[in-house]
Amino acid sequence: MRLRFLPLALCLLCIFSVKSVMAFSENNTSLISLKSFDFKAVSLKVKDEKPIKDLSKIKQENTSYQSPKTSVAYHNVTSAQNPKISYYEEFSYKNDELISGGNTRISEKNEVIASSGTQNTAESFKNGMYYGFALMVILLNLVCYFLFDEKVFLRYSLALTGIIATFFLSDGLFTLIGLEALQSTEVVQAIFLLTTAALSAWFASKYLNLAEFYPKIRWVASPLLGTTIIIIALAWVTESHLLATLANTVSLGIIATYFMAGVFLFSKKNYAKFYVIATAIPVLFAIDFFVLKNFGFNFLATETAHLKAATLVEMLVLTYAIMYRMRAIKEESQLRQTELRIFLKRQEVMTRKNAAKLMEDVYLENLIMHYDLDGLEIKLLQYISEGKENSKIARKLKTTEAEIEHLTTELYHKLEISEHIQEDYLMVDNQPDYIYN
Repeated sequence: MRLRFLPLALCLLCIFSVKSVMAFSENNTSLISLKSFDFKAVSLKVKDEKPIKDLSKIKQENTSYQSPKTSVAYHNVTSAQNPKISYYEEFSYKNDELISGGNTRISEKNEVIASSGTQNTAESFKNGMYYGFALMVILLNLVCYFLFDEKVFLRYSLALTGIIATFFLSDGLFTLIGLEALQSTEVVQAIFLLTTAALSAWFASKYLNLAEFYPKIRWVASPLLGTTIIIIALAWVTESHLLATLANTVSLGIIATYFMAGVFLFSKKNYAKFYVIATAIPVLFAIDFFVLKNFGFNFLATETAHLKAATLVEMLVLTYAIMYRMRAIKEESQLRQTELRIFLKRQEVMTRKNAAKLMEDVYLENLIMHYDLDGLEIKLLQYISEGKENSKIARKLKTTEAEIEHLTTELYHKLEISEHIQEDYLMVDNQPDYIYN
């Protein structure tokens, strides 16, 4: 199949080569024609050599004679009327100098154009590499969202989209895709920065579990968000540089609020450490680039390249941090389930003990009501049921051990303990397997 198109390709190649040769020949025609005219003039002079006549005789013989100055003036007039003829006739060393000077200037311009073209190519290559890598990270987070069903990946991919869109606007690349309306004006930049701040805050609240640790932080971020929207609307109407910069300040204030929440959680959660380390430098560079620079302060002299490099590191660190957080939260969930099982077992054991104690208390109350025991006998019965010794019972009741022994004997007979034991013995004798049943 490829050999069928070989003759056509050779024909096209021949056509292009012929055109290039013709163009080169047209460019050199003028110089060749000039040299041919000089050669013809010299040859005619050699053939038609005649004796030189006196100038006065020439003037008398030829009334139409013109002096050299008059001839030059005449030829200048005719050259002005016919520029093509003058180009061939007025060829001299001065014209050679002009041509060489023009060629030098043209070569310098070509060098400048070539260097600028090389710089543009290198810049385009760097932008392509950066935005291509960023797009790959966004797609990776989306794939992880569908694989692990973890919403943090989705939120971070949206936050990255906002960041990349802001850089895309700063580089003026929206015009390349046909969006000339999205030019890098201050108000449009403030809108993009507000969107990025909102998406970043949405991601940070989920990543840091702020609903569990700092649930009231939304009451701080929501007024800041509303204030930024109002300021941007006023800046859009008035086209004020100051209002646009103020909107950028409040937007970055939202990001700084969630960053400080991560700082407070730095010692509590390991995944919060990743967030603080990854976002510290990008937040600092963003404040310097979008706020301090617009107010005229040259703090760090931050450029777009610095922001891109810091954001590139943030992408890598936070993508790993999300994976680490997912594993840590899973381990925490398993630990909580284990602790919950232990708690339920302990509650079950305590419930059994409480039930036994409750039954014992009910039994004691029945004895008290049945045998009409007084207060001292009730306390003595409770202490005996708890298994306390006579010395402790005597100390509790503020009496002697002998008195306790005497009261115990009276209580024993009053409750008819011996009769109950005899009934149990008779039951055992009548039913030998009673104990095993």
